[in-house]
Amino acid sequence: MFKNKSYHQLHKEAVELVIASLPKAIDMDSVSGYKTIYHVEWKGLKFIVKIARQTKKIKQPKAKWFFTPKDNSREKADYFILLCLLGNNLEAVYSIPIVFLPKVYITITKLNGNMRYSHFRTTMSGLAKKIESVQKELPELIEISKRGKYE
Repeated sequence: MFKNKSYHQLHKEAVELVIASLPKAIDMDSVSGYKTIYHVEWKGLKFIVKIARQTKKIKQPKAKWFFTPKDNSREKADYFILLCLLGNNLEAVYSIPIVFLPKVYITITKLNGNMRYSHFRTTMSGLAKKIESVQKELPELIEISKRGKYE
């Protein structure tokens, strides 16, 4: 699906795929004259879509994907939707609330199913349901996260 293309083309395909997975989602790039940091709006939630290929360091034993959020994205969006490519195939999809993202780089590391963001992992066909379930769990997840940082 994702052939060797420029990042811009890959990103455009990723946004289109996300919009197709979320019924009645709005492509913010297609809203005439509207400039915003987020790419998709759905049910009042704002999403930034990022796509990355795995790193290709020879000495690296595990596949890794790096994403860099813009400085003001935390104030403008509710979720990051991260698409991880392995070759030309979609390896993983994550819908992560902004509150759980690190400040500088987001790193997804393949660790035999035990990944840092595994709770937020989904498929394109399950994206809408995953976002809805995470939204319901969000207050509890935030509380658990706060307790974990101070214990």
